[in-house]
Amino acid sequence: MTQYHVRSALSLMFFAASFSAPPVLASQPSTPLTAVVMPDGQYSGVAIREMGREAAHILKHSGVSLRWVVGAPAQAVNGLLVVVNLVGHCEMDGSPALLVSGPLGWSHEVNGTILPFSDLACDNLRGAVQSAMTGGNQVRGNVLLGRAMGRVLAHELYHIVADTSRHGHAGVAQEALSPRQLISGQLELQPSESAAVQNALGRR
Repeated sequence: MTQYHVRSALSLMFFAASFSAPPVLASQPSTPLTAVVMPDGQYSGVAIREMGREAAHILKHSGVSLRWVVGAPAQAVNGLLVVVNLVGHCEMDGSPALLVSGPLGWSHEVNGTILPFSDLACDNLRGAVQSAMTGGNQVRGNVLLGRAMGRVLAHELYHIVADTSRHGHAGVAQEALSPRQLISGQLELQPSESAAVQNALGRR
């Protein structure tokens, strides 16, 4: 099965709508993180909501409480801030999406430091999701696209918050994911990656 690389280091880089994740159920205090989502093309509100929900679920045990905002926030942000650029067409609108090899997302690194900027390749994600879908309507397609986007976003946020370029051997932090892994079952951070995030938060 085709595997898609999730991370690479490249150079960076509307109306505002904000969404909050469900409360974090963790014993330690959580660190708020706001993902400022900047689409450069059409996008599905359903996909964006599912992206945030999925990423928040994956990160909650690492001590991160995720909030996401579409467009520049109207007020100061409390806690950490990451800018997420959505590249391409982020909507399963019925138009064909090509299944191509290439990155699903990437973060930005300078002199060994992971910068708080990330990109998601929506056209590559649409192609992967469409190849793994077995029927379903447009709304269901956007839910699955959002789930895939959320898993890639969680992968990139792991790199950014933990300030590491290392990948895991399993789970959402592994270097490559198959189309089926993007939309099926659950994909989590492994305990070692959650610990890396918590340790990095403790040093901030």
